[in-house]
Formats: sequence, structure tokens, C-alpha cells
Amino acid sequence: MNLQPDAQIQTVRRETPQYLRTQSLQSSFATNEYFSDNASDAASEESDDTKASYETPPSRISTPVIEQNQADSEMTLPARPGVVQPAPLDIRHGQSEAQSTVRMLSNFDDMSPPTSEVDDTPYIRFAIEQLTRDEDVLGRGRHSTTTPEEPAFGFSPVEPESPRSFSTPTPSPPPPTPPQQPPTPRPQSHIQRKPVPEEVMVPVDLSKDLRSRLGFVPIPLRLPIIASYLLLCLLMIAGLLFSLLFVSSNHALYDYDGNATPRYFVFQYLPQLLGIMLVIWLFVIEAAVYRSLPYFRMGPKYRRYSVLQDLRILPSNYLLPDLTFFKNGEPMLGLTFLVFWLSSFTVPLLSCLYETQWITDDGPARFRWTTVRGVGWTLFALYTLLCAGIVYCMVRFRTRNSNLLWDPCSLADLICLFRRSNVCHDFEQTEVSPEPNGRVLPQTLRLGFWTTTERSDVFHGVGEEYAPIKRFSLQRPQPTQKPSEGLLHPNDAMDLETQQRHSYGSAFSRNIHSPFVRYRWVPWYLRDSAVLAWIIAAILLLIAFLVVSFVNNAVERGFEPLLTSRTDSHGFSPADFLYSFLPSFLGMVLFLAWQPIAMYFRAVQPFCNLSQPTGTDASHSLLLCYPAQGPIGVVVRSLRNGDYRVSYVSFISILALSIPVLAGGVFTAQFFTAENEVRMVASMPGFIALCVLVSIYALSYLIIWPTRKRYLPHNINTIAGLMSWLYASPLMADGAFQNVGTRAELVERLTASSSTPATLTGDPGTAKLGEKNQAARHQRRADRGSGPRYAFGVYIGRDGKEHLGIDRLQRPGSREMLVVPSSR
Repeated sequence: MNLQPDAQIQTVRRETPQYLRTQSLQSSFATNEYFSDNASDAASEESDDTKASYETPPSRISTPVIEQNQADSEMTLPARPGVVQPAPLDIRHGQSEAQSTVRMLSNFDDMSPPTSEVDDTPYIRFAIEQLTRDEDVLGRGRHSTTTPEEPAFGFSPVEPESPRSFSTPTPSPPPPTPPQQPPTPRPQSHIQRKPVPEEVMVPVDLSKDLRSRLGFVPIPLRLPIIASYLLLCLLMIAGLLFSLLFVSSNHALYDYDGNATPRYFVFQYLPQLLGIMLVIWLFVIEAAVYRSLPYFRMGPKYRRYSVLQDLRILPSNYLLPDLTFFKNGEPMLGLTFLVFWLSSFTVPLLSCLYETQWITDDGPARFRWTTVRGVGWTLFALYTLLCAGIVYCMVRFRTRNSNLLWDPCSLADLICLFRRSNVCHDFEQTEVSPEPNGRVLPQTLRLGFWTTTERSDVFHGVGEEYAPIKRFSLQRPQPTQKPSEGLLHPNDAMDLETQQRHSYGSAFSRNIHSPFVRYRWVPWYLRDSAVLAWIIAAILLLIAFLVVSFVNNAVERGFEPLLTSRTDSHGFSPADFLYSFLPSFLGMVLFLAWQPIAMYFRAVQPFCNLSQPTGTDASHSLLLCYPAQGPIGVVVRSLRNGDYRVSYVSFISILALSIPVLAGGVFTAQFFTAENEVRMVASMPGFIALCVLVSIYALSYLIIWPTRKRYLPHNINTIAGLMSWLYASPLMADGAFQNVGTRAELVERLTASSSTPATLTGDPGTAKLGEKNQAARHQRRADRGSGPRYAFGVYIGRDGKEHLGIDRLQRPGSREMLVVPSSR
């Protein structure tokens, strides 16, 4: 019977749709429910010829339709062509709410068209959410983003159908479920996560146990070692005082007995040889100060800004003085290093400390060795200042001012100090910057023991006090679905395009893959044009020196001094001073000019080994610390490691110290009675040795031409420059660097895997292999090493993005690092 149109809908009863799947992908029957009217006993029956099958999607799981607690307009899914449509819904309205009854359909295709009075959009979204949720259960969800403002799928609007009543016989209905409100749909691609509380680094008060673990001072700066150096300086001062005072009360020191005797060696070669030994030792002390000063500035008393980016960690106080300490808040240390630089002049002055003098008032007239008073007192002043600088270093780098556990001299040490630091984010995208020091914000840092507000463990490292830990969030690209596999929201396509544009088209991504950026920087004195100029100048000067020395036996026969050679009462002779001080000074310039070259080759060798396509092990990369070793130790260690160029360059730096020693004592003024004139004559054994050494030194410039493996994106003279290649590396979270107590433990962890025998590697098939396969396996391990390999190139960082820097060559489940090829 028909109801009035203005009747209210009162009750709703419905059976959850049930689908039966067949091989033809057609639903055979859909159970329908019969709803009766409370006001009437009449019921409508549907004949068998009205039954029809409906096509169902192949990948859907039946989802219960949620009952509504209020009367809303129904919706109809798009009609499929070629399928028999069911009878329309017959809604009969009564005169009152108590007499109204609605008969609901049990199939989505049975729904009536949407009405214009009520918005059906929430119900459509809810139905789509249920369908996509079912697909996600099966693992076939669409990885798209659905926004609430517009539908996620492009369904076309459906024309309303004319209503008609129908009914189907159904089994006994289950008890009705309580009405529910449709849940608000949310995007499938966004996961609601519980907010994580902010983790802050908190310094730990140093107890007696923790304080006993700190206080490491590098060996060259330890009290016994630096006191020994101070003692040698005091002995030099004592020798100077003896020479100055003894010669005043006596007529000179000893008689002159020729230019090829032991006495000649004592007066002309030994003083500058002792002086240059002190200079070499001083270089080792300076190197220790450079690499440890940033960490001492993070101690309890000397905290300053810009420690990571302003303080150098590689020595540079060689040919020119390093005045950067004055602008970095270290005026006393700046004065100390200025004195250290002036101490290089002690070698040329020592070469002219003793000269020959014609003595007539003490027995027969003869030449005797005497001391030049002006040079002696100048050396006394320089060595006194040097002792004062050494004392300041003893006080400045005391144990109580150190919060170090061991000497931070390698890349592995840097990883241990910064692996849990809260300043790693400050180095974002600095790996390709030509000046990374200017991109890091200044801040006050602390070195010591830490804990966090979210964890109770105590660790050692560098950080900013009471600052949050900005962890790298892993952002992996979401898998996308092909257009043929499903519909894609327009916003998803736009987001994907934007992501690809930012990931692959940005300047940063282009720079980390650019060979020009990767091999951009090298010190100015090692650029191609500079090295070519050094080679040409060295060869030309060598040829000129040899020609002038040996043509017509000019050196052996002697030459006119062009200055007066008479020695005054103070022991000063202009000719002797000029031909002793000037050759030694030029030799000292050559010696000092080679030191930055040798230091750069030592510092860059780990990156050279890491730039190999097959990578290298930890002992040849992360653990290398050539700048922290003495010159002889570098030669021995580099020969053992196979770094022959470093070994040769370091050997030349030792060999070059003999040039100012020989050049300062090879010439003396002698009186020739036959010609009745004074000539400058060279000691031929010393002069021949000098010519050989100068020739080796000049030809060594052919060796310093750096290959592209020794080029870097930017300089490495600060901690910030090194951290730019480590801040996002997975090595910062590697278990090998966790809770390391001593450097010996760190070395053992990083080298244990490479020293493990082949039978103990856990390979179950090794014992079953034949002798031939075992030999091949051992050969491969000998070629590549059994431990992890490390490389310098493009890697996937802790944030899921590409970065340029240092990491393992290959990690389980990931692709091998991309080592940017060199242009030559």
C-alpha cells in the first residue's frame, strides 16, 4: 500500500549484504530482507523472474554497511550496462511517525538515487574508504592521498531512476544492530603517530669516577715530554751563555785547523743541526695544539663561540705566521705561536754564530774560532721567548683542562665524539659548499659526559647544553601505482611530481653527483698552475746553481766576497755573516715551503684511499692519523700501509732539513798568501752533499702533482669541514662506535672483522667447498679484505636522502655507494 509523501521515516531494518563469488565473477544471489509495515499487514512478493545476478568487483572483500540513525537519502552506485536492474524501492508513507515503515535494500545496486535535499558526500566517502581499506588488507591498497575537500576517485554522477517496488524472499533476519554514525574518513597515506616528547641533552655532573676517565692530553703536550723539550731549550741557552762569557775572558775559543776537520763540523754544522732538531720537535708540539685546541675550548673554563668552524686542526705556522688565534679569542696562544714562528730564524742565526778571527795578541798570529756577540744575544732572547711559550703550553693544556678520553686525530675519533651530538643538523647540505665554515651557526659547545631527558644512560661526546636532539627522520619514497592498476588522485600526481623535482632537480642533488664539485678544491700551492710553476722554477734554479758552482771550479778555487772579511772585536765579519746566514736562510725557506705540502698529503690520504671504486678498510681510512705522527713515524707507517707517495713526501720533509744545515756552514773566508787576498772557499765534502740534496729536492716537485683522488669538495682544516661529510652518514649510528671506552678498543672493533680467519667467518659452505673454490674465495678476500669496506661518494643518509660523504661501500639490503668518477 502507498504511504503519504510527507511521512517521516521511523524505523530501519537491514541485513548486511552477503556475496557469493563464482568463477564468472558474478554474484549468484544477494540475500534481501523483507520489511513489514506496522500500520498494515499487506506484504509485497517478488516473482522469480525478477531475480537477476549482478557483476561484482574481483578484488573486493565484503564490508558491512553501517546502519544510520536518521533518515538520509539513499545513493546508487553507477549502473553497469548489460545487467538487469532490480525493481525500484517502494517507499510508503503513513500519516504519522508511528505508521511509517521503510523497506531497505540489501544490495548496493538497489539503492535509490540521491536526493537534492541531503548531501550524500560523507556516505560516498565512507563507502570508498571501506573499499580501499579492504584492498589494503589484501596488500593492494592505492598509495594515494585523499583530501576531504574533493572525492578520491573520479566517479561520474548517476542519473536518478524511477522508483518501483520489489521484494525477494530472504532467510530469517539476524537481530538488528544498533545504529551508528558513519566515521569521518581520513587519508590513507598519512599515519597518525603519537607525539614524541622532545629529547634534550643534559650535562652530567662529574663524579670522581667520571672525572678519573677524563683528562687525556696528547703525548707531545704531556708534562714529561714537553718538560724534556723545555730542558733542551735551557741547555741551548746555557751553551750560548758559555760561549758568550768564555770568549770575553779569553782570546776566542779554539784554533782553526781547516775546513774538513771534526772541529770544523762542530763549529759550522752542529749548532744549526741542533737548532733544526728543536724546530722539528716544535712542529710536533704545534700539531698537537692545533688538533686538541678545539676540544680544550669545549672544556669547563675556555668556552667560546665558533669552535668547530674557526679553529684550525691542521698546522699552518710554517712559512708565514698563523695569526688566526688573535681573532678567535686566544691572544696569549697567538703570541706563543708567533714566538714559535720566530724560532725558525734560529737556524740561520746558529749557522753564523761562530766565525774565524785573526788573533795576534795571544801567542803567534793565527786564525781562531770565536763567537759573534750580537748573534749570540739575539739567539739568547729567542730561546728565552721560546721557553716562555712552552711554559704557557704546559699550563694551558693541563690535565685538569681536558675532557678528552683519547687523542682525536682520525675520522673514527670524530665519529665517536659526534655520534649522539645535537649539532649534526647544523651541517645540513654543507658537504658541497665551497666554504662550509661560513654556513655553520656559531654556538657554545661542551665536551664531556651527557645524558638525555628521555634516556638514563651516560655517554661521552660533544653537544650544546640543554638543547634538543634533532634526530634525522627517515623519509623513504612512497611506492606509487601505475595508472593502469588503479585511479590516481590528481593531487597525488602533483605531489609525486613535486617530490621528484625537489629530489632530483634541485641544485644540491645535482652538486653531489657533479664531478666538478667532487674534485673542486685543492690548496692553492697544489693547483695545476702552481705545481707547474714550482717545477719550472726548481729546475731552472737547480741548473743555475750547478753551473755557477762548477764552471771553472769557482767554488773550489774560491771567489771574492765583495764585502770586507775583517772580523772586529765582537767577532762580526760582514762577509762571513752574509755567506753563512743567507744560504742557510734560503735553505730554511725551502724546508718550510715543503712542510705544508707534506702535511696536506698526510691529511688527505684517508680520502684518497676512500675514493677508490672498491673502497678500503678501516685501518687505511677511518683510523689513519698521519698528521698526528712524527716525521719518522709517518715514513715507517705509510710504507707499511702501502701509501708510498705519502712516505716519499714525508721523507723529503726530513731530507730537506739538511739543506739549511749544510748551506749555512759550507762557506768560510780564507786568506791566500800567494795572491795576498781573501776569498770565500767552500768545504767540498759538504758542498757536494748540498748539491745532491738540492737536486733531489728540486726534482721532488715532479712527484707532488696531486691526482684527482686527492681533490676534495672543500677544505679540511676545521672540524666543520670534516663533519660535513659525516653528519648524515649511517656510520654515526653504527654499533662499532657505540660505548667506546678507549682508542685501543675502537681500533680493535674496526679491525677485528678484517683480521678474522676465513674458517671463523661463519660461512657454512666453506668446509664443503673444494680446494679450488676455497683458493678462489681466499684470493677474493685477500684482494678486497674480509672486513667492511668504506668509501667516499654518494650514499643514502640517515634521513633517507642522498648525501656526499663517507659511509660503508655497501650495506645489507641497499645498493653500493656511488663513487663519483674523476675527470682524469
